[in-house]
Amino acid sequence: MSIKAYLKQIGRGSKGASDLSRAEAQDLFTLILSSATSSLELGAFCMAMRIKGETSEELSGFYDALRPFLPNLTLNKPVWLLPSYNGARKTTLLTPLLAKLLTEKGYFVLVHGAHEEPQRTSSEQLFTEMNWPIVKTLSELPLLLEHQSLAYCPLSVLCPALHRLLMVRQVIGVRNTGHVLAKVLNPIHSTSFQLNNYTHPAYPAVLEGFYKNFSENVATMRGHEGEPVASPRRLPELHLRFKGTEAVRVLEPQYFSEAVEVSDSILPSATAALYRKMLKNPATLPASLVAQVDALHQAYASVTNASARSLS
Repeated sequence: MSIKAYLKQIGRGSKGASDLSRAEAQDLFTLILSSATSSLELGAFCMAMRIKGETSEELSGFYDALRPFLPNLTLNKPVWLLPSYNGARKTTLLTPLLAKLLTEKGYFVLVHGAHEEPQRTSSEQLFTEMNWPIVKTLSELPLLLEHQSLAYCPLSVLCPALHRLLMVRQVIGVRNTGHVLAKVLNPIHSTSFQLNNYTHPAYPAVLEGFYKNFSENVATMRGHEGEPVASPRRLPELHLRFKGTEAVRVLEPQYFSEAVEVSDSILPSATAALYRKMLKNPATLPASLVAQVDALHQAYASVTNASARSLS
C-alpha cells in the first residue's frame, strides 16, 4: 500500500509541511514496519521527517505502531533500560560501565543498541571485550538478566522491524525517526526504569509530551556524545517522570572541577582495560559517573517510597 498521501503531508519542507495526527502516524508507521512501502517511499519518509521533525503526537502514533513488534518481557526484579546508539567518537564510551555500576545497586540492566559506524566504539564491542553477556535470541534475554543481571541486546534481535529502518542510514547518510524511537522503546512489562538521552534542544518538550501519553518511569537527560551517560566533568540536568504522575521532578546539573582521566584511546581494548582498572579500584571512577548512579538509584527509591505511601 502506498504512503503517498502521507508523504505529501509531511514532505513540503520545514515551513510547508503539516503534522500528522496520532492515528495517521500510527497508520503510516505500521505500513513502514510491515515492509509495505517501496525503498523510494521509505527514503522519502526518512528525509521528510528529518527536515520537519517529529511532534509528540506523531512520535506517540509511531510508538503505537511499534508496540506490537516488541517483545513483552516480565522479570522478577526492576530493570534499567539504557539505549546505546551512538558509541564513542572522541571520548571514552562509559555507557556499559554505567550499566555495570547499576547492577551493583541491585538492578537488572538491559543495554540495547546498534553498531552502525565502524569508526566508533560501540557498547556491543565493549560487552564482547569484557566477556559480558550479549543476547543472541529473545528467548535467552530473561535468562541472561536473571543469572547475570546485565545484558546487551542488539536492536536486530530486540526489534528487527525497527532495526531495518535504522539501517536506511547506511544508504541516505543521516539518522531518522527510527533512531528516536529506538531510544524510547521499552519491551519490559514488569517494573522498569528508562534512561533516555537527547541531543537537539527541541527534544525535551517532545519527550515530555510523548511520556504524557505513555506512563513510564523515565529519566531524560542531554546525552554525552549521544549516549545516556554523564561526561567526565558534568552530570547534566535530569528530568524524572514517574508512572502514574503528571509532575516532572528536576535534578539540577552537577559540575566536577577535577575529572579522572579516562583514556587517550577510544578503542575497545583500551576502554576495556580502563573498565577493569576502575572496577578493581572504584576510587578511580569519574565522580560524574558515580553521581549519576546515585541519582538514578535515588530516583528509584523515591518511586518505591511513593508507592508504599499510596498503599498504606
